[in-house]
Parts: sequence; structure tokens; C-alpha cells
Amino acid sequence: MQYKIALTLYLVIAVIHISAKEITGYVKAAGDQEPVPFTNVIIKGTTKGTMADINGYFKIAVSDGDTLYFSAVGYYSRELPVSQIDEQQLLVELSEKMQLVGEVTVRPEVPRAVQLLKLIQEHKKENQGKIERVKDYKTYTNTTAYLAIDTSSLIGGAIKDAHETTFPTDNDNYRFSPVYLEEEATRYSPEKDTTLFTKEDGIFPNLNKAIKSLILINMEVDLDFYRDQVYILERGFISPISNSAQNYYHIYLNDSMVVNDTKYFRFSFVPKNKYNPLFSGHFVVEDSTFALTQINTYIAQEANYNFVNGFESNISYTKHADGKWFYEEQKIKLNLSLVLNKDSVNRYSSQRVDNVKGGNWLITRSITYSTSLRLDQIEPAIWGRQPEFVEHAIDEDIYEMVNRIKEQNMIKAFDAAGGAALTSFFNLGLLDLGPIFDIYYTNLIEGNRFSLPLRTSEKFSKRFSVGGYLGYGTKNQEFKYGYNFAVQPFQTDVVLLRFNYYNDYILVTQDKFLRYVKKNPNNRGNGNFVAIFTSWERNPYLKEEEYYEAKIEYNTPGEMHFEFVPYYLRNTSTPNVRFIRDGIDYPKYSNYGLFLHMKYGFRQHFDKFFFDRIYYMTPTPVVNFSWDIGKVSLPGNTGNNPGYYSHLHGSIQGRQNLGLIFMDYMVNAGYLFGDAPYDLLDQPVGSMSLGYSAYRFNLLHHASFAHNLYSNAHVYFNGGGIFLNKVPGVKKLKLREILSFKMHVGTLTDGYKGVFDLPGYYSNPSSVPYAEIGIGVTNIFKVGRVEYVHLVGNKYKNSGFTDVHGIRIKGEFSF
Repeated sequence: MQYKIALTLYLVIAVIHISAKEITGYVKAAGDQEPVPFTNVIIKGTTKGTMADINGYFKIAVSDGDTLYFSAVGYYSRELPVSQIDEQQLLVELSEKMQLVGEVTVRPEVPRAVQLLKLIQEHKKENQGKIERVKDYKTYTNTTAYLAIDTSSLIGGAIKDAHETTFPTDNDNYRFSPVYLEEEATRYSPEKDTTLFTKEDGIFPNLNKAIKSLILINMEVDLDFYRDQVYILERGFISPISNSAQNYYHIYLNDSMVVNDTKYFRFSFVPKNKYNPLFSGHFVVEDSTFALTQINTYIAQEANYNFVNGFESNISYTKHADGKWFYEEQKIKLNLSLVLNKDSVNRYSSQRVDNVKGGNWLITRSITYSTSLRLDQIEPAIWGRQPEFVEHAIDEDIYEMVNRIKEQNMIKAFDAAGGAALTSFFNLGLLDLGPIFDIYYTNLIEGNRFSLPLRTSEKFSKRFSVGGYLGYGTKNQEFKYGYNFAVQPFQTDVVLLRFNYYNDYILVTQDKFLRYVKKNPNNRGNGNFVAIFTSWERNPYLKEEEYYEAKIEYNTPGEMHFEFVPYYLRNTSTPNVRFIRDGIDYPKYSNYGLFLHMKYGFRQHFDKFFFDRIYYMTPTPVVNFSWDIGKVSLPGNTGNNPGYYSHLHGSIQGRQNLGLIFMDYMVNAGYLFGDAPYDLLDQPVGSMSLGYSAYRFNLLHHASFAHNLYSNAHVYFNGGGIFLNKVPGVKKLKLREILSFKMHVGTLTDGYKGVFDLPGYYSNPSSVPYAEIGIGVTNIFKVGRVEYVHLVGNKYKNSGFTDVHGIRIKGEFSF
């Protein structure tokens, strides 16, 4: 699915929130005009403010009645009322503080910053506990995504009424087009957390879910800097106040201030190794409690994240009457692009997020917190207009702008193409064409197989769909077909009813449980365009199958998915798939049974595409468990009919974050016992092409093993640039190291009673595990993966059903 995400991102990409009033400028020494780095820029009478970067640059949001206070060690402080500032970019000059000193005694001592940091760390657990003990509160979340449009480009010229449907920027060559908007009101209580109101819109209706899930979900982070690590953009960042912070950061005590008789300390921090995924920025703590009152963070360009031109977060805390600190606001801003903004390479971290070029996505999310009881009496839909949240509400005019943009023909075309790349269905109005991978594929019996798959779309009905396909093979010149329907009886998808029928050629060497693991509705192939067009051997192992199933699905609100599926099928032999029992070659047989399935998602995020729930690879695992019970029926009254069979199968998939490195995994295992046909055995299979397959074995041929007791593991590590990011020249390519490992372990036990003789093309005499290892790089041209795969060990080196090594290619999206 990740290559589809990449294609989708090429079609569209977006996001920014435009601040109400913002002042930017530089702080310089009055004499030599040298920058004054790490100058404190505070709104007088508060602890709110920012800090100038190493070049003296600062940026701060203010109101008309505010007064800015500038202070730096070794310089006289200075105040400037906002009402007297009219420059677009302010130049503040500070005079150096000269002082004569007498005799100085130098004593070795621990620097003050280290002493204070130790006190912060000692009070960390206590202060974190105070925040976590606030159980009854409300939040208003505002997410905006804007696309920077180059007005001189073809895209800019193709947008109708561009000046009426976009916002101006400081640069006359670029304008911001709103792409995605979302507001959400949530109530948190000791009993349960409830989303009371949600409003979202976007110019690409088919891609709203992709924008939200593939980009914005990476910003849905709990920015709890009291934890040792904060996870952003698939990576773990060391907190600057973690117990190990001094191993990773240079931490400086910049200044102290007194506000309303309370003393505060202001710190700045920068990575010791600028190439590591670490923050730079500053934070403020209260003297008496050593609790955070504000923390601002940035990600440096040297950290080398794909698609990321800049990242900024601002967290502020407020002290309640009982002395407890709690969140006041969390703000995150992200600048994304398929290419690096070249003129920004030397800019400091805090400037990069606002350095915008055509094609950049500028994304912001703000979460405002309130413990006000009066909000309980107000309709959640208008929380955004209340004093607690009104500063961050989205203007209705922007929603109207989005509606005008998405009616333009060019936008509709992008949306349809992007939706097809993501969901495998191309919307044709009341009909959907797809799954698109079913339109063309190849096999030995049919040759080139072309199909026309259609279904009614959500525009026809959101709670009912009927579809089917007609296929034709150029080699056997035979038509095949199928039809299906799905019904959602209630307002939500708590219950779904489906029926499916087809008469078609079906691969014997396939994993019928894989549909619960892969993240798309494709029925055939391995979901890789490269594999379709580079296969060097057509799969000959197909049987002709007529299949009926009725399916009842039950979904709990967030965790559980159940399926109850009675089925019946008739199987017909083909030249390479024969059904031989006791010397008799059966041209046909049938089997029927009941298939039960359960999916447990641990309340992790999923997307609902029409009737399907799609889970993404996250640190929260997804567990699947299946049980198939059935019986084979042989033709004729032979008195030799087999008994029942039972197949148990389970899998778990997820992601493990290891700081800079992350590991994706999928492990499954199963046991088939009783009187079962061999096509129900676990049959690991390869792609037989240049296409890299996530859940197949990339060196195996179409038929290799057939086991009833088995386990398969698919694991790969993404190094996050841990080595390549340190190589001069190479680091600019933003490549990521890849290490993959795949293994199959299986055997045929006495519990399996084969209904038919096992064909000779399966190799089962050895219980030695089959394994292959791969090494390569990902994010070639931002969306590609190339991997060299090699067979592990010599046991199967000359077996004839596996290659020893090979190069494999895959489309992939990753930060």
C-alpha cells in the first residue's frame, strides 16, 4: 500500500495555518551589528515568549496591547511596545553591558545549568503526575492543511479564480490554497473520553482519509516532554529534560526572570550531533516546582527527514488555583515537500518551517485545553466561538473557499486519480471501477487476463453496494465472472452483510489469510505494479473454482472485528492441479464449511473506506485469529467420502520504534488437521518478478513447500539514515538503510490426512527452515525501494524451486 501513498502524494500534498499577528526580526549588537544569539524575547508581564536562534532571528505572535521585552546575558535589556512596531521585519539593537571587575577568585563547580537540570529531572515524575491527575477537561482541536501554489506555474494558471480561492503570502509569486480543514471538540472524563463534535472538509474528498491518516496522524502525538522519548514522524526523539538528555544535548541556562513575584528559568538546547533525530529549541521552568511552563522545539535540516522541510512545536502550560500545572495549548507546524527548498539549506531550524516554495504543504494543528465547567452547558458545535477557544477557530469563509475549489474540473481529476491510487477504486460517479489490480494480470492458463470490475459507489448509496466483474483470457479465450453485494443495515458499520459469488480460475499457491493483513482490497497479485510487468514466469498452478459465501460482520466501536462466513465451493482440476486419490483422478470435488475470523486492533486508528476498515502500520499491533471448519465431498456414491477438517491460523503485525531505527513485522502461524485437500495447506510462494513483496518470499518460485503445521515471519528494519546520513554527499539523497529477514518453518504432521495425493512439485522432506535476507536502501527518488535479497544457508541452494539471490524493487513512502 505504501507505493500507493507515494503516488497519492505526487498528485496532492498540503498544509498551513496563518497566524493572526506575527512579528519577526533580528537582534544585533548595537556596535558591530553582530547577531546576539539566544536572546530572550518575552511578552512583558508573562512567561510567554520565544528565543532568538543562533543568527539572532526570532518570531513571536503578539497582540496590539503587548510590550516585547528583549534580554541577553552581557547586554542591557530593552522594551518595545507592539503598537510602535510597523516594520515587516524588526531590527532590535542591544547595547553591550560593560562592567569593571576587581579581583576574581575562580572555583571549580558544577555549572548552574547542570544543577538546575538535575532538579528538573528529580521533579519530573511529580510534575508529570500532576498533569495526568487532571481527568476532567475539554479540548478544541484545529487542523489546517494548505498547499503553496506557484502562480506562474501551469497548476497555478489552471485554477479558476485563483485570487478568490487562495490566500496571499509575503512572496507575490506564491499563494496558499486550503486543502484540508478539521475541527474537533472532545470531552475527557474519568469515565470515558468522548468526541462530541467533528467537522472536516477538503478539496480532495477521495483523499481526505489519506491526508488525515498518512500525514496528519503523524502529528497526532502527545507532546509529553516529561517522557524520555517523544514520537513524531515515525521516530523517537529524546526529550531535552530526559534523564539522559546531557548525553545528547548541549543545554544552556540563558536567563532568569521574575513575573508576579515568581521566578522562572529559561534554557536553550541544541543537539551535540546535528545529524541525529533530536530537537533544538528552548524551555522555561518555574523556580519553586521546577515544572515546565513552556517548551518550543524545532527539527534541524541536518536530521534529514524525507519530505520534511521544517517542523516546529510550541507547548504552553497553565497553573491552576490549586497549584497544579496543566496543558494550556499544544501547537504543531509542519512544512512538507517532495523536494528540498534549495535556498533554505543554511537556514536555522526555526526559519525552515516558514520557508515556503510552490508545492509545499504547510500543516498546523493546535489543541487548546480548558477545565471550564460552563462548557458543559454549551453545544459542542459552537465551542470554537467561545472565549476559551475562539482564537483558534476556523473561519467559515475558508470552508466556503474549499467548496468552490473542489468543484473545479482539474481538482476533480486529481481527486479521482489519487483516490484510485489509494483505494484501488476509480470513481465514475455512481459507479466505482476496481479493484484496479484486478483489471490486468497474467497466468499460464489464461495468458493475459483482462477484467472489468465495477461496483456501485458511495454516491449511489452509502449503506448498500452491488458489484461484479467480467474477465477474459487471451490464451484460453474464455470468459469468467463474479458478483457481490454488501449492506450496512444500521447507521454505523456495527453490522455488515455481504454475499459473494464467482466462477473463475484461482491460484492454489496463495495465502487466503493474507487479505486480513494487507491494507488494500486487491484480490489478485501482490499489490505491486512492478511485479505485474516484470514477471518472468506465469503461474501455472490454478484450479477452476465456483464459490459461494455469505458473510456477517460485527464491529465494535474501536477494537474488535468479527466475521461469520458459511461457504460452499466446487473445484475443477486443470493440467497442473490434479485431484488424485487411491489411484482415481477426480476431475471435480466440492467442499463446504464455516469460516470464523476475529481482528483485535487495541483501539488504534483505522480508516473506513466504504465498507472496509483499513489499519496502518503503527507501534500498536493488530492481531488476527481465524478458524476454518469444513468437509470435502467427492463425486459419486463411493462410500469413500472424507471426514471433517479444521484449520487454525493467527497473525500479529505492527511496528517497533527503536529510536532512530524502526522495525516492521508480521508473524503468523497455523495448524491444519483432519481430512483436508492439499490446496488448504500453507504454501509460501515467491513473486517470480522484480517486484518486492512485503508478505511473500522474494526468491521462492510459484510452488515450493506445503505444510499443515507452519509459521512465517516477515521482518524489516529501517535504519533512519543512521549510517548513510553521515556520508558526505550521500546524506543529501536522504536514503534509509533497509535490512529485511523472511523465514518459513513448517512440516507435515500425522494430524493432516490428505484427501488427495500431494503433487510432486512440492518439496517437504526437510524440516530445515527456509530463510532469505535482504539489504538495500529506501526512498530512492523519495518513493522507491531497492533491495538485494540472498538465500540464507545452503540447504535449498540447488533445490530448483528458489533463486539464490536477486534484486527487488518496490514503491514506498517513509519519513
